[in-house]
Amino acid sequence: MRRSSQKPVFAQLVEASKVPHSRRDFMRVSAILAGAAATGIHAVTAAPGSSSRPSSFAQDDIDTDVELVLPFNPYGQPITVDPHRTVNWGPFWVLLPYAWSGLLRFDENGKVEPDLAESVEPNDDGSVWTAKLKDGIAYADGDPILADHFLASWQRALDHMRLSPMASFMADVQGYDDYVAGAAQDELGFKAVDDQTVEITLSRPVSHFPSSLATFVWAVMNPAYIDADPDTEPDLSGASAGPWKIAEFDDASHILMQPNEHYWDDPSPSITGIRWSILPGAGTDQAALDLYRSGDIAIADVPITLLEEVQGDDDLNADLVEIQDHSSTLAISMDFNQPPFNDVQVRRAISAGIDRETWATDIQQGAFVPATSFTPPVLKTIANYEAPEGLNLTAKDAKKLLKDAKIDPDELETGVTYFQPATDSTDDMDRAQKLLDMIAAGTGIEITHDTSLTREQITALRQDNGGLQFDIVQWWLASETPSILELVASQDSAYNVGWTNWTPDLEKSGDFTPGDDATTFNDLVTKADATLDEETRNASYKQAEGLFLKNAVYVPLGYWVQRYVQHPWLQGTRQGPWSGSTPVRVDKDVTVSGKPESTPTA
Repeated sequence: MRRSSQKPVFAQLVEASKVPHSRRDFMRVSAILAGAAATGIHAVTAAPGSSSRPSSFAQDDIDTDVELVLPFNPYGQPITVDPHRTVNWGPFWVLLPYAWSGLLRFDENGKVEPDLAESVEPNDDGSVWTAKLKDGIAYADGDPILADHFLASWQRALDHMRLSPMASFMADVQGYDDYVAGAAQDELGFKAVDDQTVEITLSRPVSHFPSSLATFVWAVMNPAYIDADPDTEPDLSGASAGPWKIAEFDDASHILMQPNEHYWDDPSPSITGIRWSILPGAGTDQAALDLYRSGDIAIADVPITLLEEVQGDDDLNADLVEIQDHSSTLAISMDFNQPPFNDVQVRRAISAGIDRETWATDIQQGAFVPATSFTPPVLKTIANYEAPEGLNLTAKDAKKLLKDAKIDPDELETGVTYFQPATDSTDDMDRAQKLLDMIAAGTGIEITHDTSLTREQITALRQDNGGLQFDIVQWWLASETPSILELVASQDSAYNVGWTNWTPDLEKSGDFTPGDDATTFNDLVTKADATLDEETRNASYKQAEGLFLKNAVYVPLGYWVQRYVQHPWLQGTRQGPWSGSTPVRVDKDVTVSGKPESTPTA
C-alpha cells in the first residue's frame, strides 16, 4: 500500500496521499492486510453498508446479449492484464479479479471470501494456512486447476529476475527474503499436499494473512502459459480462472472480456461482454461524466468537482448513488523529530484547532464526513471493531496545550511548512490553504503553504530530513482487521521511521510519554497481529489506537464519501467502500432491463 504526499500512490501495503477527487484517484492504499475469522474463511453475503441496485426483474423481463461498457482510468500507469506484472495501483485491484482468480477474493466492503478455495484455514497460531480447492475448477481454456499450479504461479510472481510489483503481499511467506534475492530457491513456504490441497507456511503468525492472499498477485495461471516470452505481452485469453476471460486487449483504448464458461459460479443472464473503456489522462472525471450522459458508459464517478453539476441536472441526480460506509481516512501527519511537533502537546493543539464540521461541510463541500478516530468506519461492518472515541479537543484546549508546552506561536524558532505538489489542482491547493488558515485561527501557528516543488522533490526533501515536518495524507483500507495501525505506526514500519518517527527514545512532553507509549503500542499491535480470536484481537487494536490518538501520531480529519451515477437499467451490482463505483463483480445477480437501443455499446 503506500503513502505519499497529496496524490495517489501505492507502495508496499497501503496508503495514498491526496484528497482524491475520483473514486480511483488513489493507490489502493488498500491493503492493510485483512484477517479471517478464527474458524477460517467462509462465504458471506454482501455486508451492510454496500451500495447496490437489486435486481427485481423476472427472467422474461431482462435484456440479453448485452455488452456492458465500464470506464477504466489507469492514472498514467502502464496497463497490463498479467496479474504477476501489474503495478500496485488502485484501479487494477478491482479490474484484474474479473479475469484472474486466486484462493480468496474481496467483497465490495473489503471482507475476504472464498473464490477457487472451498476453505482456507489457519493452524492454531496462524503461522500455517491450508487451502482446500473447490471440486471441478478449470481455466478459461478448460484445463483443470491443480494445487501445484498455484505454486508455479506464485514462484513466477516472486522470480528475482522479474519480481512482481505486488510481491510485498507475499512477504510474510517463509523464505521470502532469500527467494527474491535469488538464494534458497527450494525453501519457499509453499507446498502442494495433494492435487486439491495447498499449504502456505509463514515466517510468523499473521491473523490478517487472508487479506494478503486475496490480492491479485496470488492469482493462479495455467502453467502452459507461464514460459511465454517475458519481453512481450503474452496471449493470456485461456490462462486465467476468473469469471471473465480476456478476449481483446489494446492498452490505448479498451480491454474486452467475455464469460469464462468454466468458472465455478453462474454468469450474468444479461451480459455477454464487458468492455473496459480506457479513459484519457487529462480531464478524466468530466470526460467520464460526458460519456455517461451520452450513454456510452454505464457508470461514472462523481467527485466533489462535479457534484454541483450532477445535482443540478434532474436526470443525473436521479441516478446519483452515495456509498454509505467509508474505508479511507484523511489525516495530518507530523514528524516527532522536527520542532515544534517534537512536543505531543503541540501535536494535540493542531488537532484542537480544527473545526471538523466546518472543514467537512464548507471547505470539502460534503466530500468528507468528520473523523476523530483513525481507523475507517467500515471496520465496524466487517470486523465488529469499535474505534476509540478520539481526541475531541476544542480551540480552548489548543491555547492551554500550547501554554503548557511553553510555545508562543508568534515566536517559534522554527517555522512550519506544508509542501504540496505543484501538479495538484488549484482547487486542491485552495482547500489545503483553507485548512491551514483554520489551524492558524485556532492555534495561532502559521503554516507556510509551499506549492513550488514536484512530488519527487518533496520525497527527496523528506529523505534528506528523515521525515516531513507537516503533511496531509490519505490512508485506505481493504481489510477485515484494524491492522492498518501496525502498517502505519509499528516500530519496524517503513511508514513510521522516516515519516512520523514515533519511537521509544522520545522524551516526555509535559504529562505525556510518547516514547513509552510507542513501545506499548508496538507490543499491542504485535499481539493483535498474531491473535486469531476477533474479540481479543479487536481489544488489543483498540487500546493501541487509543495511544496512537493520544499522541496525535496522525490527526484524523475526515472519512471520504464516494459517489457515482449508474444507469437504472443496470441492476444487481454490488459497490461498496472497497470497490468504489465499479461493481466488485458482474455475476448471476447482475441484470439489464430496458437498456435504450440507441445507447452505444462500444
